[in-house]
Amino acid sequence: MIDFELSEDQRLAQSAIQDFARAEILPRARAADMNSRLDDEVLDALWATGILQTQVFDDLGSRSPVMNAIVFEELAAADISIALAVAAPMAFAQAVYDHGTARQKEELLPKFAGPKFQRAAMAMMEPVFGVSTDPVRTHAWWDGNGWIIAGHKTLVPFGERCEQMLVTALTERGPRVFIVDARAQGVRLERKHGTLGLRALELGDLHLDQVRVPPGSELGGDEGCDLHRLRCASDAAMSAMYVGLGRAVLAHTIPYVKDRVVHGTALARKQVIAFRIADMHTHVNAMRWMAWQAAWALETSRDWSRLCRLAHLFCAEKVISIADEGVQAFGGHGFVKAEPIEMWYRNAAAATRVSGLAGV
Repeated sequence: MIDFELSEDQRLAQSAIQDFARAEILPRARAADMNSRLDDEVLDALWATGILQTQVFDDLGSRSPVMNAIVFEELAAADISIALAVAAPMAFAQAVYDHGTARQKEELLPKFAGPKFQRAAMAMMEPVFGVSTDPVRTHAWWDGNGWIIAGHKTLVPFGERCEQMLVTALTERGPRVFIVDARAQGVRLERKHGTLGLRALELGDLHLDQVRVPPGSELGGDEGCDLHRLRCASDAAMSAMYVGLGRAVLAHTIPYVKDRVVHGTALARKQVIAFRIADMHTHVNAMRWMAWQAAWALETSRDWSRLCRLAHLFCAEKVISIADEGVQAFGGHGFVKAEPIEMWYRNAAAATRVSGLAGV
């Protein structure tokens, strides 16, 4: 049974992230969007809190998908770009922790335990119609000395600055995940400029031109990893971020429609506007229920595949609706950069097109 009452640890983490987000992230969100680059000092400071590391390593049993959902919602309520930025290396490290061999864990995980932010990501999406993680068209084959990978991935966080990636590729045994260093010969990272939204995330393309990775680079070794679970974990994390973004739009819209007077009456007193605000409020709470249920399912191993997918589909649809309603409520003001609504609308449209970047 799901309990909606937060535990003491969850409340403390939520409060700490809320305070950090209000003080450090929200005031810089517009500049990050304009400059198409996140503030490195903010990322380091957020990582240095240690809250995120507790959700990567589970030595003390502290890791919790529900806690992750709470944290990601608070980060996305301030800036979904930075929520995705911290989710990317968390997803990388969590995948290695959960599925990696002893050697892979020993070589890769120590850097994520430190106070410095690490630029690592999952490279799953391919530039096919709809931009999807499935089917996998990147190929990998064994030549007797190591794996050779050839293909093209898109919407990789940090663009040219990404240092390590988990790359999905099709082998004779089906889809597998490989650890790829950005410095390997044949790897080319190319920044995408002028994206609709998530500009601060520095999304880019990954070109793999006959890239040789050494033996032991397959995540999980010969046994491989549970790629489906990685994708479902990403769906759950993204759902929580959509909640945060929708919540931000709602919280900014309500004061505006109360203060904005049209034809002698505040917008909030007009029935059509009041009903739309009520719908936005209902959708945000319904999204949170779906996101938390998906995270709870992952945590308890109960029907997580179906619930994670349903949560992602529902939340992605509703966050677009909420962002659109916010723009409509602001009228002409919703289309100018004086208000964050237009940025949130763009980010909502872009965020619902990415997948396989995050994890819980």
